[in-house]
Parts: sequence; structure tokens; C-alpha cells
Amino acid sequence: MKEKILVTGGAGFIGSNIAIELIKQNYPVRILDDLSTGNLENISEIEDHAEFIKGDIRDLKTVRRATEGVSHVIHQAALPSVGRSVKDPLASNEANVTGTLNVLVAAKDSAVKRVVYASSSSAYGDTPELPKKEEMLPMPLSPYAVSKLTGEYYCKVFYE
Repeated sequence: MKEKILVTGGAGFIGSNIAIELIKQNYPVRILDDLSTGNLENISEIEDHAEFIKGDIRDLKTVRRATEGVSHVIHQAALPSVGRSVKDPLASNEANVTGTLNVLVAAKDSAVKRVVYASSSSAYGDTPELPKKEEMLPMPLSPYAVSKLTGEYYCKVFYE
């Protein structure tokens, strides 16, 4: 049997499509989502095949419970929107930085083999060069971009 995979933000657009594809490939899937921007309709076709935990990545206890017994985490959960982050930078930081740090701590403590983190091209600012490349100099222009870039740095530190 294949090892269980946790998809944080698994009821969101991208996360749900990842969860659906994993189910199609016969992986056991657990989804963690607080439904603040995700929707149960996005995962309705797999509701009988995936374990769902309604919870917030800002709560370490919930994230610890979600990472128990999983081999990999695909971390899609975030509070999106540049505009929202400008209006409420604290909420963006809590969800995207503290939440990501919670995922990394819980994954480490649960002996998760790998965490795959979804960052954002917004970390590179308004550079006209396309496609964006990881070798480019980060130039975040919003609290959202800073929070996603900070998540990248935390992932790198935990990896090393």
C-alpha cells in the first residue's frame, strides 16, 4: 500500500486538484483545510476516499494531528491575495508564515519524509522577465509576497 499524503489547503482550487489526482493514483490522502478560502464542493468527488480534517494551520496541535502517520505533506494552505495582505498584513503573516512554520515543525516531529511547499511568483516582484526562475533575485512588493518568500526560507532551513 502506498504511503499516506497530507494536502494542506486541500479544499482550495489547486489543493483539491492535487488531492483528486493523488486519489486517482491510489494514494491514501488526508486533507487539512479550515474552509476560509477553500470549499467542500471542490473535493465532493473524493469525499468517500479522502480523510478530511477541518482545521487551521495556525494551530500547531491541529497540524500535529494532521501529520501523524503521513509520509509526505503537500503544503498548499495559505491566505492568498496581495490586496488582502496590504489591508491586513498581520493575518497574512499568521497564516502564511506561522502556519508554514507549524507545518514544518509538525512534519519534523512526525518524521515526515518530505514537505512540498507552494510559494508564489509574487516573491519576484514586478520583473518583466518570463518565465520566473528560482535563480532570480527576490523582490517582494507586498506582505503576501514577503510571507511566501519567508516560507521558502523556512523550508530551506528545515531541509538543511
